[in-house]
Amino acid sequence: MSEHSLTRQAMEAALRALEQQVQEEQAGTINSWLCPHFESCDPEGRIYTCSFALRKEYANPGGTLHGGLVGVIFDTAMGHLSALYAGGMTPTVTMNISYLRPVPVDGPVLVRSRLDKPGQTINYISAEAFTASAPEKILATASGAYLALRNK
Repeated sequence: MSEHSLTRQAMEAALRALEQQVQEEQAGTINSWLCPHFESCDPEGRIYTCSFALRKEYANPGGTLHGGLVGVIFDTAMGHLSALYAGGMTPTVTMNISYLRPVPVDGPVLVRSRLDKPGQTINYISAEAFTASAPEKILATASGAYLALRNK
């Protein structure tokens, strides 16, 4: 999808369709258990905000979200944004995470992803996780590179 022709409505529709596709085609997998839920988008800023419903089963021994699952939600959110702009699946090349605060499992966590630099072969994306009740308190940040061979 060309970023120059992307409207808010088109971006939202494409991201919601991807969410639905994951739920239908990957039922019973970690992708469907931790599938993002569309919250908002900004095509001009190339930003996608989604939420993840968490469960106590995802907790580490300390009672907060297991760090590996923090990686899963970041990778999923950033991957969906990358796929939108590439027109198809974009495998992760690298991903870095900074754990700033414990991520609670007693409610949804939001992830705001931004396509920082689209490329012909690599998309560079950054993201931050927070809760709706305290959006100013960033829980973790991530950045990633996604293989984006344009599927035109």
